[in-house]
Amino acid sequence: MGKVMIYGANGYTGKLLSERALSTGMDFVLGGRTRDSLQSTAAVLRTPYRVFGLDDPGLIDLSLQGITVLMNCAGPFSRTAEPLIEACIRTGTHYLDTSVELSTYVLAEQHDLSAKDANVMLLPGCGGSVATFGCLVGRSLEHIDNVQSVDLAPHVSGSMSRGSAITASEGISAAYLQRHGGKLVAQDAANTTTFDFADGRGPVTCVPVTLPDIVTIHKFFGVQNIRTFANASGDAFPTGDLSALPDGPTARERAANQYDAAIVVTTVDGKVSRAAVRLLNGYTLIAMASIEAARRVLVGDVQSGFQTSATLFGFDFIGAASLA
Repeated sequence: MGKVMIYGANGYTGKLLSERALSTGMDFVLGGRTRDSLQSTAAVLRTPYRVFGLDDPGLIDLSLQGITVLMNCAGPFSRTAEPLIEACIRTGTHYLDTSVELSTYVLAEQHDLSAKDANVMLLPGCGGSVATFGCLVGRSLEHIDNVQSVDLAPHVSGSMSRGSAITASEGISAAYLQRHGGKLVAQDAANTTTFDFADGRGPVTCVPVTLPDIVTIHKFFGVQNIRTFANASGDAFPTGDLSALPDGPTARERAANQYDAAIVVTTVDGKVSRAAVRLLNGYTLIAMASIEAARRVLVGDVQSGFQTSATLFGFDFIGAASLA
């Protein structure tokens, strides 16, 4: 079936994916830049590991020898995605990651043709919110014609991991973007709207954010107008010294905070359709669905070039993966 490398296995999300991979019996190795912490994690999991940074293309290529699927969990992805995507194309390794950074998806789209030439798949956000919204939009559009626009929003509750919080803080100053008429344009930060999540709160106010669904829903579903928002509760977006945060939420904290996603689809004649889903905690979902995505790629569920989980694996992928 081939072998998976989980790169960034020292981080909170990487450790969750590694534990999930171990529990499924997957053949995998750990990868990362810091030998001591990687060696410690590998000892606990009794798993092989490879230490390499991303500033030497030759070393990256050598480290990917014998690897069928690279799962990149090392953020910020604005620093790690490009060298790893380019190495995967050079070595014939399928690239998957857990990114929700827009730049990763723009990069995957830019490398689409070269990945196809190399028979390599680029699958960013293989098991997280992008996969969730792709499945939700895909199921909705099966019954809707003449779509004018899609608005979407996650509700994030519970605490972030330290790495996620630092990555999110670095992106706060980025422009608020939307897809309008097929083009990426600015969105007014004051342009709030309401969504009705599946959590029983009724309509709640959501603020504009830039999410990578403005790339995937446009490319894979042909929607020309897409806006992305978010609602947060509790300590979902911490402040202060982010480096002092714990690694991430405990298993009990994850169990107490679920993940909600909602969409609003508007047709050209003004008809509005709404859909919402409540799922496992975001970190738990990412671990389960990402490892399931890697498993499917290992058994040959592959299309070369830039892909997204919903259209690759089917619109029921997230629901099936969360029960696997």
